[in-house]
Amino acid sequence: MKLQNWCLLLLLLVISALKAQTKDHDSLLQILKSQEGLEKLKTLEQLYTSIRFKDMNKAKDYAIEALQLSESLNDDLGIATASYRMGSLMKRVNLDSALYHYDKAQKFAVKANNRELEGFIYGGMSDAKRLKGEYDKALELTNKSMDISRELNDWLNVSISLQNKSSIYRNKGNYTLAYQNSIAAQKIMDTISGQALRKADLLKDIGEIEYHRANYDDAITNYKNALSVYEAEEDFEFGAMTLNRIANSYIALKSFDNAKQFAEKAGKISKEKGMTNNYNISQINLGIILNETGNYKQAKSIIEQTLKSFREEQNINAIYSTLLVLGQIYDNMKSYDQAEAYYNEGLLIADTINAPRESQEFYLYKSKLNFNRGQFKQAYLDQEQFIKLKDSLSEVNNERNIEELITIYETEKKEKELALQKTEIEVLRQQEVISKNRQRLLGIGSLLLALFAGALIYGLRQKMKRNKLEREKLDVALEFKEKELTTHALHLAHKNEVLLELKSQLKELKSNPENSRNYQKVINTINLDINNDQNWEQFRTYFEEVHKDFNSKVMRAYPEVSANDLRLMSLLKMNLSSKEIANILNISTEGVKKARYRLRKKLNLSTEDSLQELVIEL
Repeated sequence: MKLQNWCLLLLLLVISALKAQTKDHDSLLQILKSQEGLEKLKTLEQLYTSIRFKDMNKAKDYAIEALQLSESLNDDLGIATASYRMGSLMKRVNLDSALYHYDKAQKFAVKANNRELEGFIYGGMSDAKRLKGEYDKALELTNKSMDISRELNDWLNVSISLQNKSSIYRNKGNYTLAYQNSIAAQKIMDTISGQALRKADLLKDIGEIEYHRANYDDAITNYKNALSVYEAEEDFEFGAMTLNRIANSYIALKSFDNAKQFAEKAGKISKEKGMTNNYNISQINLGIILNETGNYKQAKSIIEQTLKSFREEQNINAIYSTLLVLGQIYDNMKSYDQAEAYYNEGLLIADTINAPRESQEFYLYKSKLNFNRGQFKQAYLDQEQFIKLKDSLSEVNNERNIEELITIYETEKKEKELALQKTEIEVLRQQEVISKNRQRLLGIGSLLLALFAGALIYGLRQKMKRNKLEREKLDVALEFKEKELTTHALHLAHKNEVLLELKSQLKELKSNPENSRNYQKVINTINLDINNDQNWEQFRTYFEEVHKDFNSKVMRAYPEVSANDLRLMSLLKMNLSSKEIANILNISTEGVKKARYRLRKKLNLSTEDSLQELVIEL
């Protein structure tokens, strides 16, 4: 009954907050009716800000009215601001229209001598150019935006510019540079308090990189973390965008029921809020699901309508993605000539904008198409082109370099966590000293009071017992923190030692002509360290100290698990990522996925059950 009362109270609070928000918006509309000139312009800007992430159609109405009013007042800054907002809104509808408004905004921002707004406008123009596939121009505009932000010491927008560069390099298929810029953006954002939405954007972008690297589970984790923020902040646009990204990932995992659930939710929100681009993407996802499940005619109808809409928007990235899907549908329907026409159009676009990642996809599906219709020679030639592009992208996207970037960033982050833990331990020590001093004073006071008033002895003894319990709690907390710190520090020190040793040996390798023998020497050193059972026994000892009886609990609950399964569960208990687990167990990330799958079967977990949550709760 009490729980029901609390739920009712929470619901009433939410409704009250929504009513207050609506009341504020209605109050602004009421005020607007009696205003003129600059006062009215200021209120229109407040209305736009309050509604921009929730209802694009209303936001557009306020931006248009603000633009018209600014022009009648000859207010250069007002014209620049309203035009910039119009560009941001039209970017989801028609890219040429968006660029027209951005160009106008840029000219008036220069007239108004507002460098900050000028930097924002370059950022918006960059994103529009990226969507049109003009990647070099997009990079140039992003660098302009970043230069202005550095000039103004606006580190938030420096981070946003780095994030934009990451998106451009991701579209170009260069995931190494995408990760470099994303991590640089994260480092800046780590120093800035608040900014929940911007930090969610970074999570979403990391998810997109992982998606293109075929790390779909990691992509979904990042997307869902971002989505929880967007939903809490009522950012419907990026929320719908992220729902579509999650649907993409589930499609790649062949989990079509999950994919459909997220795609339909994205479509519903997008349609309600007038977000055409997000709605079209949700329709593509639904079309892909229909195609994958054999409903070719229905898929064709949906995707052809979506392609028409994207052509009107002139969204190049979306156009060639849609052409690829249509080609697959017609191939499945054995309409090979029509499929080839779509593939060729998409390949022409990808080659024109220098998008090798997309080019390789078109060659791959062209090869399958020609094989299906018996043109084996052409299928072979297309396959050769696919392999050539894939190899060139592999050279650019050196997995070792990407993993090294991630490791360095995560290491630095853990070092900061260790420093914070040291501070917490010092605070606990100080509290213990204070507690001991207080205890001495209380003892002296108790003695004096006992001499003068024996009747107070009982009360003082009870107080001393409470103080003793408090001190014991502090001791336990201190002991736990020290063990946790020791465990992390040993792990970090050992890893840094190995990295330094490898670095030293690789430098020698580079200068020594006998490359083969020295290279094997380095490999042997790595294998020796990785296969050192003594290291694992040390880890197990520290692990058991922090997570007492974990192994015995597992063996009692699940006697069929092996020693290797127990190692994997220990690492999952520490909440390590798949990459960290792969490095510790000396297996690939794919190997970790397989190990997790085998473990799930042993534990009799369904697809809805979370292995991570089960292990953490043990």
